[in-house]
Amino acid sequence: MASLSLKNINKIYDNNVQAVFDFNLDVADGEFIVLVGPSGCGKSTTLRMIAGLEDISSGTLIIDGEDVTQKPPKDRDIAMVFQNYALYAHMTIYENMAFSLTLRKEDPNVIHEKVLAAAEILGLTDQLNKKPKQLSGGQRQRVAMGRAIVRTPKVFLFDEPLSNLDAKLRGATRREILLLHKRLGATMLYVTHDQTEALTLADRIVCMSMGYVQQVGTPLELYDTPANLFVASFIGLPPMNFFDCEVEENKLVGTGFNLKLNDSEKELLKYYVGKTITLGVRPENIVKGSDMTLSVNLNENLGQTTLVHGTIGGHKATAKFREWSDYKVGDEVGVSFDRKHFFDKDTTKAIR
Repeated sequence: MASLSLKNINKIYDNNVQAVFDFNLDVADGEFIVLVGPSGCGKSTTLRMIAGLEDISSGTLIIDGEDVTQKPPKDRDIAMVFQNYALYAHMTIYENMAFSLTLRKEDPNVIHEKVLAAAEILGLTDQLNKKPKQLSGGQRQRVAMGRAIVRTPKVFLFDEPLSNLDAKLRGATRREILLLHKRLGATMLYVTHDQTEALTLADRIVCMSMGYVQQVGTPLELYDTPANLFVASFIGLPPMNFFDCEVEENKLVGTGFNLKLNDSEKELLKYYVGKTITLGVRPENIVKGSDMTLSVNLNENLGQTTLVHGTIGGHKATAKFREWSDYKVGDEVGVSFDRKHFFDKDTTKAIR
């Protein structure tokens, strides 16, 4: 396996459209990194630059201590798993998995041993004589992963590998990828727009928007201490609630509520007195209380939890109660905020 370093990476296309801006990241040997963000944010372009499928406009890519910025894909020792599987329909599963090794003219006995070992890891041993059309989507994705495993590359790249699977298969295959990483101890970079995949798979998440890295950190860091409004709104399901508030000496005043500030909050917001900031509250941090009223528009029971959608002072808000509730449209629920996030309204950065 290998470490990876991207230094000041930029991607500018021939029409002068820039897709990636000054991307910097150091990946440790054996680390699982997930690049997450909405469509068009530059995450797949970044992955393709690492693979050599896209030219790097400027910057340096180092793999295992070697500058590979100008090297062709075949010389980077990287294996990539695509969302559309990219299997050869006329070949058996065995032949698909062995294909890259056959091209390299490896010893047939070594190829056979590697294919059987990968098939055992992925639970494909009894599928090796079948053709791809005879397999389910989840099995085909496992074959694509097996084809990467047999090469024992320095780095594994995954480009939205679960997007073509249904919800149940996505969950099962996600767990298989996580177990695969633990078993191989491999360096992996994984691209997705699905934050659930990012939060459950990653050692660290790279959150991107409009070609820029917004924040790099552990899943808990991005969830608990988002760097800005974009990360706060993108990470977390349901998303964080936002309210415009005016900071006064000892309190926070918003439409429909008036909150007393504790000592640490007063210290944090002392330079914002007389200014308007954005208050962020995650749905699970809206709890039963008496500070304000949530007017109910919709009640969604999810078993042990309930999502209650409505308004607080005319602003849309969603609360996540840890109980089965049966509120009706028009009901009013007394609530409080037990954890708050503050953001500068002009810069959108977190106030810390």
